[in-house]
Amino acid sequence: MGVSESEQAKKRSILIVDDTPENIDVLVAVLGETYAIKAATNGERALKIATSKHRPDLILLDIMMPEMDGYEVCRRLKGNRLTQEIPVIFVTAMSGNEDEAKGFEMGAIDYITKPVSPPIVQARVRNILELQASKQSVKVALDQTLTGSVELMADLLSMTNPTAFGHSRELRRQMRSLCERMGHKPTWAFDVAAMLSQIGCLSLPEELLERIYRGETVSEEEQSLYDNHPEMAKRLLERIPNLRTSAHIIGLLHKDLNDPEVIEGVPKHIKLGASILQNACDMLELEQRRKYTPPPGAAAAPAGTQAARPSEPPLMQELLVDEIRIGMRIEDNILTIKGTPLVKPGTEVTRAIHERLRAFSESGMLPGGKRYTVTWA
Repeated sequence: MGVSESEQAKKRSILIVDDTPENIDVLVAVLGETYAIKAATNGERALKIATSKHRPDLILLDIMMPEMDGYEVCRRLKGNRLTQEIPVIFVTAMSGNEDEAKGFEMGAIDYITKPVSPPIVQARVRNILELQASKQSVKVALDQTLTGSVELMADLLSMTNPTAFGHSRELRRQMRSLCERMGHKPTWAFDVAAMLSQIGCLSLPEELLERIYRGETVSEEEQSLYDNHPEMAKRLLERIPNLRTSAHIIGLLHKDLNDPEVIEGVPKHIKLGASILQNACDMLELEQRRKYTPPPGAAAAPAGTQAARPSEPPLMQELLVDEIRIGMRIEDNILTIKGTPLVKPGTEVTRAIHERLRAFSESGMLPGGKRYTVTWA
C-alpha cells in the first residue's frame, strides 16, 4: 500500500515561533494535520529547539517579540552552521517594504503577513519544503560525485604507484589515531588530505620512494624531487573547490609551521590539519625505520635490496586470483603469462587493482590455477 503525500510530509517538522499563543494556534490549525509541529514563545526557546538533535525542516518566525525579536533570532540561526540551512519564513503584521527588505537581508526565504490566509500559508510552506528537498538532493549528488572523485584518484594512485598509495593509507591511519588521542574528530578534509597527500608522487620513481620511506640516504637532487611533491599535489587538488582545504593542508606538509611567514594568513583549521599531518608523517617515519633497521649484530641488507620483513602477519592465505578481495594485501609478485609484472608484493587491493586482476584473469593473461599469498590489509 502506497504512502500518501500527507503521510510523507508528516516526517517534516515545522517550528512556529510567536510570543502570542493564539497566533501559534492559528498556524497549528492550518498546518498541524500535514506536518509535525514544534512551538516556541520566545527567541531563546526557539534557538534551543532549532539546534537540538531533531532540527526542524522549516521555521515560521514572528518578528515583534520581547527580549529577542525575530530579526535577531534569524541572524543567530544563519550564523550557526547547524541551523544556517534551515529556511525561515517571517510571519508578521509588519508589512512595510523596509520591513520585508530587512527580513530578506537577515536570511529569510519568504514573508507572510498577518492575518494569515490558510491557502497561502499551505502553498508557501509546501513549495519551500519541496525546494529544500530538491536542494538537498542536489547536495547529496554533488557530495557523492566529490567522494567518487577522491576514491578514483586514490584508485589511480594505487595502480600507478602502489608504494605511494600504501604510504598514504598508513598516513591516514596515523592521522586518525592522533585525532583520537587529541579528542578531535577527524574532519573529511583532514581525511582526504592524508589519503591524497602522496598524489604528487605520481611523477616520482617508485624505487626512489621506497628508499626514502625506508630512511635510506638519497642524493640532493632526489631529495629535492621528493620534497616538492606536496606542492605538486596542492596545485592539482586546489582546482577542485571542495578540495581546497585538503590541498592547502597538503601544501604545508614539508613547511616549517613555526615560521611566521609560512603561517601568516593561514586559517586555524588548516594549520591544525597540517600540524596533525606532519606529526603523522613523523610517526610513520619512525615506524618505517624500526621496520627496516636490522637488529644489533645482524648483517645489513645489501645495497639496493629491501631489508627482511618482520614476523609474518596473521591470517595469511593462499588464494586464486578470482578469490582475492578488495581490502586484502598481496604478498607475492603477480606476473602475466609472459612474465610482465602486474602487481608487486605489499600492494593493497583497491577497487582499481581488483578490476585489473579480474580483467587479466578473464582474458587468460594470468597463469591458470596459480595461488598467491595474501593477508588482510
